[in-house]
Amino acid sequence: MTRPGLRYPTTKVFDELAEHFDKRIICLYGGSSSSKTISALQYLTAYGMEFPKPLVITVIGESIPVIKKSVYRDWARIVMKEKYEPDRFNKLDNTYFFETGSILQFIPADDEQRFYAMRHDFVLIDEAYNVTKGIFDQVEIRTRRQILLTWNPVAPFWATKLQDERDDVAVIHSTYKKNVDVETGEMLVERNIVDALETRARTDPNFYRVFVLGEYGTLEGLIYKEGTHWFKCDELPEEYKRRVFVIDYGFTHDPTAIGELRYADGQFWFDELEYKPGMFNSDIFNLLKPVAGRDQCVADSAEPKSNADLRRMGLNVVDSIKGPDSVSFGIQTVRSFRLNVTKRSINTIKELRNYSFAKDRDGEWTGKPVDNWNHSLDAIRYGIVHIREKPRYGEYSVS
Repeated sequence: MTRPGLRYPTTKVFDELAEHFDKRIICLYGGSSSSKTISALQYLTAYGMEFPKPLVITVIGESIPVIKKSVYRDWARIVMKEKYEPDRFNKLDNTYFFETGSILQFIPADDEQRFYAMRHDFVLIDEAYNVTKGIFDQVEIRTRRQILLTWNPVAPFWATKLQDERDDVAVIHSTYKKNVDVETGEMLVERNIVDALETRARTDPNFYRVFVLGEYGTLEGLIYKEGTHWFKCDELPEEYKRRVFVIDYGFTHDPTAIGELRYADGQFWFDELEYKPGMFNSDIFNLLKPVAGRDQCVADSAEPKSNADLRRMGLNVVDSIKGPDSVSFGIQTVRSFRLNVTKRSINTIKELRNYSFAKDRDGEWTGKPVDNWNHSLDAIRYGIVHIREKPRYGEYSVS
């Protein structure tokens, strides 16, 4: 497998992919930042750019917002780089047209019927854990050549069984330590990302297992269950009874999480506005002032200096309500309402799928959460508790 016209380093994962060109299905699973998805995109792009006959290459992600913020962005910036020609990308149907006549299309996995009549030569199902077995079945019977699957091993699921049930499946396991340029030996994952992984791993054994070692974890003890406590939605409701903006501060390793929270029809609705480390208070102000105006911004009361600074700049910041057992109380309050989260809130959704209760030394659940996967979720908790405890009396009640 060559890299025509493209200048990018490859890892052992890419080399293993090329070795398994004759396998019907290749499963790439492992830890975070291990080059699974990038290697798969490099592999498929090489086919798109050099194969003598036109190919239909399909990349499937959970939803369009997830695709745009992850796999498409990585493909354009890391794989294609200067070879990416914007005029060749049709934004209407999310398809790139190579000079060879091959196409690479990005398709969301939010409707199984979409795949009933769609044929492909190669398919990549990114983060396959979030795609149904029904969609995989439809894709397989309509794919002429090869299917690649990537995932973090959060817990066993339908793809886990493939390697045991079939002999036309190859499995590639990787961790961030495998993300090394095969030619120079240079580590390709940034040092600060490795530090963040190792820091979080020290306080969360399940995180260490899944995202550092790339081994299967468990979903036991999830605090918020999809379909019970929270649901995905397309947009926030236009009509609502209350709106606040919420802030959970981070900086070096932890992200600052900012979002908009609305209360309507007895339910809460959340949209993620920002989720990244390294934000100064001035960045937060510049983001929120145009959208929040004079609406309340509920922020972590453990950061009084930042709250005062934002108030001085002109934001209507109020301190979150805290006290004895405020985290446990807040979680129970959040769980007492239906929470709807927009599909574009991809970091919040990832937190919801991983935020769990801790166990004690005897392996018993403690009822207290692990201090991980909780940046957006802490912000949401601040907002819901604030609205629940401090409603606008005379207008309505939240109960």
